[in-house]
Amino acid sequence: MYDKVFELLLRLKGNYLWPAMWSSSFSLDGPGMESAILADQYGIVMCNSHHEPCLRHSEEWDMVRGNDSVYGNEWNYRTNKEGLLRYWEEGLKRNGQLENVITIGMRGERDTSMLGENSTLKENIDLLKDIITEQRKRIKQYVNSDLSKVPQMLALYKEVEQYFYGDQDAEGLVSWDGIDGVTCMLCEDNFGNMRTLPTKDIKERNGGWGMYYHFDYHGGPVSYEWINTSYLPKVWEQMTMAYDFGVREIWVVNVGDLKLNEFPLHYFMDLAYDFERYGTKAINQTSEYTDAWVHSQFGGYFEEEALADIKNVIEGYTRISHNRRTEALHAGVYHPVHERESEEMIERVQEIMKKAENLLSKAPEEIRSAFFELVYFPAAASMNVVLMQLYAGLNAFFAAKGAVVANEYAAKVSACIEEDRRLVQAYHALEHGKWDGMALSEHIGFQNWNDEGCVYPLRIQVEPANKPRILVASADSGDFTTGDPWTRKEIHMRQFMQYGCRQGEIRICCGSREPVDYQIECNWEGILFSKKEGTVHTQEIVTVSVADGVDGERPYFVIKSNAGEVKVVIERDVFAVPNQKKRTFVIGDTYAAIEASHYAEGKAGQNGSFKEINDYGRTGAGIKAFPSNAYYTCSEEGTYVTYRLYAKKEGSYTVRLYTAPANPVRMHGTVCCGLQINEGEIQKVHTISDTFRAGESGCAEWANGVLNQIHIAEEKITLLQGENSIRIYACDPGFVLEKLVVLKEGYQLPESYLGPKETGYQD
Repeated sequence: MYDKVFELLLRLKGNYLWPAMWSSSFSLDGPGMESAILADQYGIVMCNSHHEPCLRHSEEWDMVRGNDSVYGNEWNYRTNKEGLLRYWEEGLKRNGQLENVITIGMRGERDTSMLGENSTLKENIDLLKDIITEQRKRIKQYVNSDLSKVPQMLALYKEVEQYFYGDQDAEGLVSWDGIDGVTCMLCEDNFGNMRTLPTKDIKERNGGWGMYYHFDYHGGPVSYEWINTSYLPKVWEQMTMAYDFGVREIWVVNVGDLKLNEFPLHYFMDLAYDFERYGTKAINQTSEYTDAWVHSQFGGYFEEEALADIKNVIEGYTRISHNRRTEALHAGVYHPVHERESEEMIERVQEIMKKAENLLSKAPEEIRSAFFELVYFPAAASMNVVLMQLYAGLNAFFAAKGAVVANEYAAKVSACIEEDRRLVQAYHALEHGKWDGMALSEHIGFQNWNDEGCVYPLRIQVEPANKPRILVASADSGDFTTGDPWTRKEIHMRQFMQYGCRQGEIRICCGSREPVDYQIECNWEGILFSKKEGTVHTQEIVTVSVADGVDGERPYFVIKSNAGEVKVVIERDVFAVPNQKKRTFVIGDTYAAIEASHYAEGKAGQNGSFKEINDYGRTGAGIKAFPSNAYYTCSEEGTYVTYRLYAKKEGSYTVRLYTAPANPVRMHGTVCCGLQINEGEIQKVHTISDTFRAGESGCAEWANGVLNQIHIAEEKITLLQGENSIRIYACDPGFVLEKLVVLKEGYQLPESYLGPKETGYQD
């Protein structure tokens, strides 16, 4: 098996490997040392993960430990120091003459902290110093007396990061000469967001810096181990920032079982090997990379139009999976009706699946298996799970209203469950079972960090009413009425409250066994309907268009049927907006939503400027200040972008900044930007709280950020009647702005996962 892995690694221009740890021991499973010897013959530099020191593997300890063992029975340096030192010595003797990077340090058993929660930081640091000192003595004794010729690595993973930096009461390893010449391996937060990066005073330390990145993760808040959920623009943004900060000695990426992560792995290795071509200077070129990758894999087997579709399929499914990873997705994530969020997502997903299915039908037989496992299966299987959860959300929503369309959604959920099983079986059957078992990871409805207790979505069945019943709502609202005379309830279409909106939708649902006929009556000229009568069996969507010349602030129409009648009032925010400067957004009595890349103007400061990262955000592009390793000054001479906003009224508003879930890149640091309204004072906006702790599942703020792929910061502001400017200033590295939403005081934004769509502006 490793013969294939080593060959693959060399073809990808890599030369460094951490072997699997939880169920194997690389140096014993060859059989014996054969795998390790083969690695040396290939020129593959072997290493071990962050808690496997001195060339011994995690699973080895359970094989040799015991009360009667020469190594003792406790993975505890305080109580079993001599046994552990003997254990490490033998690892160095066994593998030390092969080409390795030797992991030093120690963590607790089974990937935990050493001394537990009640220990002090100084106790942990002092213990780690003793461990490293003794380990390096033995490396010198058993491997090479000149330590400068022995590559060594200390992983600053999870709690070890704190031991490295220390605090005001405990000096960390950062200034300790006991790790001189050792490469310090930094790590992101296991979800693709950098934690600490080297500051200027330690950037050039002897031994340099490495980065441990993840495309697969077994841990909290929710594991992701099934199908690729890594999105290239995010990988580019994070790894180029790490490089710019000086992380250049070692890059290693966790790919889990390797299969189904081929595409992002290929990109990661190309980025590492040819940084000049793919790195910092190649902003907004991940799409070109994807196109080139598709041509390199499938060029000559498909026509150009089909190759373009393959690229669109890959970019489409990875972006949706990035917005919410498969295992963390459930029926309540995307809102069933607000912002038409679920329906629009279904349309996007179905388009990807349709293209993937069409491409599979065109794939020549000689590359059909390759296409199936590299493109078709990751796209079709992951998008099928998205569909499953979207349908489950719609089923629950409409079942609660008593709408019979809920039963259709329940049937679709069941069909998706069967399709999930079919696709996995088809993958395992490829090439006579060549990759059998590789797609077995549980991936649906995680309730905890791991798959224990994971559940398929519920399906609710509606028993229809015995007499005619319709349910009517504005299509983006959950506020339904049946039209029974006693309710006297009106439906309000509020889509037209947004500047420039001329079209909205009404949803008519059936709640009875028999379909219901309906007619729409409207006496207002300039109000048009996609249809004015029909028969609703499950549900129908009627488009309502309102021309500029419609008189009155609250025109209405009536939907009549033998089940009752419903009055629908069209709410409009009618006010005159004089001609404004280019790209001026307009806010009335509700809100304005602005995609970050749609600023009116930008200003480069002394350090750099904001640049757009295409397709980066959950709904649009992101903007980030470059160079990415600079700290910026929040002043009039600084780097900023300006958004223009015309307000109907002077008064109090709230601005929400939707930002990437970035962590501070220095210990105890911040992720801030500057905010200035008109010519007022520039205030710092913190996108994370003082209690934020990256990588700690117990920190709900961090956990929600990596699951939702967003942080949202709020500030109270005052706007003038008429034209206003909102400036966002660069401040801390890592800050990426995706969207701004400005709310009128007292207005409650309808709940949605992705936030409101961009509203109208003058251009």
